[in-house]
Amino acid sequence: MFHRFKKHLRQLPLFKTQAVDIEPRPRIGINTEIHDSDVSPLTSIGKNCYLYKTSLGAFTYLSQNVNIMNTTVGKFCSIGQGVCICTGIHPSSTFVSTHPAFFSLHKQSGATFAKENHFREMGHAIIGNDVWIGTNAIIMDDITIGDGAIIGAGTIVTKDVKPYSIVVGNPAKHLRFRFEEDEINFLLEFKWWDKDLTWIEENYTKFHDIKSFVKDNSGNS
Repeated sequence: MFHRFKKHLRQLPLFKTQAVDIEPRPRIGINTEIHDSDVSPLTSIGKNCYLYKTSLGAFTYLSQNVNIMNTTVGKFCSIGQGVCICTGIHPSSTFVSTHPAFFSLHKQSGATFAKENHFREMGHAIIGNDVWIGTNAIIMDDITIGDGAIIGAGTIVTKDVKPYSIVVGNPAKHLRFRFEEDEINFLLEFKWWDKDLTWIEENYTKFHDIKSFVKDNSGNS
């Protein structure tokens, strides 16, 4: 279930279920704008954020000053402050000027010379499930971040990131994988993020060790 917003600028109170604190609707910080987006009720969005044509999955949270456009974000993602995802595209060759007044109808500067759109200004990004994106990371347009990946603070991502890869730097470089190959393959097939809340509540302590998690859940996918 998702809530669709044209614009939203309020915070909502917490209520308690039997075992888990859950919001009845998304928790949204002050001065946050959400336009044409689908947001799960089990999400938290910090202050001074901007979302445009973006989808947020359950239990995903955004810190403050996050800017996301044209992006699909999975479940259980942790997005640090100052993160920018899908920032837009300007022409860097062929066109004489990079300024959108010559190719866009959107009037970014308040005016345009263009009579029609002449350039693809926005791409689309896909963020998988259980992804951690560190403070001030930038993810460019048309990028896919695989499930379980970690994007280091300040990293600029210009290419797709494999599931459970840790990437850092400018441009992003693969540092290592979080787990062994067979463990990653198990997690990608098991898809724990799609389990119901009852199963996750009952099994949350198994999340504390990957080897025990794989052993206890083998044959249960």
